[in-house]
Amino acid sequence: MFNSLNDEEWRVARMERLGLKEDPFKLSADPRYLYLGPEHLAVYRQAQGVVSRRRGLALFSGDMGMGKSSLARRIYDLYAAEDSVVISYIHTASFKSGMDAARQISLSLGLPTQRSFQRQMDTLERLMADEYTRNRNVVIILDDAQMMEPEALEVLHRLYNFDYDSKVVQILAFGQREMNSLFETNKAVNARVFVRLALPPLTLSSSLQMVLFRLNVAGRSEPFIDDDAFELLYERSQGVPREIIRYCALATDLVLQSDVSTITIDIVREVVAYEA
Repeated sequence: MFNSLNDEEWRVARMERLGLKEDPFKLSADPRYLYLGPEHLAVYRQAQGVVSRRRGLALFSGDMGMGKSSLARRIYDLYAAEDSVVISYIHTASFKSGMDAARQISLSLGLPTQRSFQRQMDTLERLMADEYTRNRNVVIILDDAQMMEPEALEVLHRLYNFDYDSKVVQILAFGQREMNSLFETNKAVNARVFVRLALPPLTLSSSLQMVLFRLNVAGRSEPFIDDDAFELLYERSQGVPREIIRYCALATDLVLQSDVSTITIDIVREVVAYEA
């Protein structure tokens, strides 16, 4: 029953039968489907506070599939259109050295690359100072920040060594939990961290609200998953958003290939058996 669905027209027709205008459980990062429940909203608001109050460096961590990248992109989209903010988003901060970090950050801000680390940092610092005098806020979002080498943290150290009466650059680093250990390898940079927040697994209630939100965006307002079925699905996902969506997608594929119109406990059991 898990054969690939090659006939897109047939799939669309089956979706319409379920009251769905589109697939509500796509794993791609569509901002329309980002549900900010209590767990994610706390991080989202803290990130906004760091930017608006010029707090400096913030670390947001979580296990794989917790929605860190979706949050990072949402924050980027929030400020990208603001004239008072200069913002860059580096989706994979796998900096191999200080020079690599300085160059990639410079490029993300529209600056030219230089031949030496010192000249590259001078260029970066000049931009920070110039934008500060224009009363513009520089924001750098680093995603997958656990991937950078410890030597790359020297760039962050330098950027926070020439503060005025408030931080000239706000850096929001998103990464897996080992990112915190990485920052602890550099005492000077670690001491600059204003806030550390971890994204916890979703509660049963938040998970259900996320699924209902996605269904509503896709055009369906009526219940689609039986209560018992969702409890089993939640138990298997352990509250990880990506896993919840993936299980819902697999279950929806089974619904499309059957005569039922909702995800039942038997369908979820079939998904679970397939995954075992």
